[in-house]
Amino acid sequence: MPPVPRLAGLAAVLGTWVFWSGVFVTGFGWIVTNNVLVGAAAAAFAAYTAARPSGGRLPAPVGPLIVLVAGAWTVAAPFVFGIEMGILFWSNVVAGALVAVLAAACLYGGRKLETDTPTTT
Repeated sequence: MPPVPRLAGLAAVLGTWVFWSGVFVTGFGWIVTNNVLVGAAAAAFAAYTAARPSGGRLPAPVGPLIVLVAGAWTVAAPFVFGIEMGILFWSNVVAGALVAVLAAACLYGGRKLETDTPTTT
């Protein structure tokens, strides 16, 4: 069974990187605003998933699903915004792909937690 909190924590760290990437690699334009918003959402929901892998107030798959969509959008954003191939382009593609893969693993691991958890009646 994948360790959901650890995978989600790593996705939160990568979401934080996406948040700050426009500053650290000197981006400009809408991609920077996009990275701040999407990175913040990915980091926040991944951290929530790490803290509450069974779901808490949200249904269990909601947090990882939002992180998965944020990761996929992070990969697509440089193409949508027409960013030239460079450090920010590859940062988005690699970090977004990793976030999406980690979120997918959290979704799978969360499903596994639900099916493996014994129910008491």
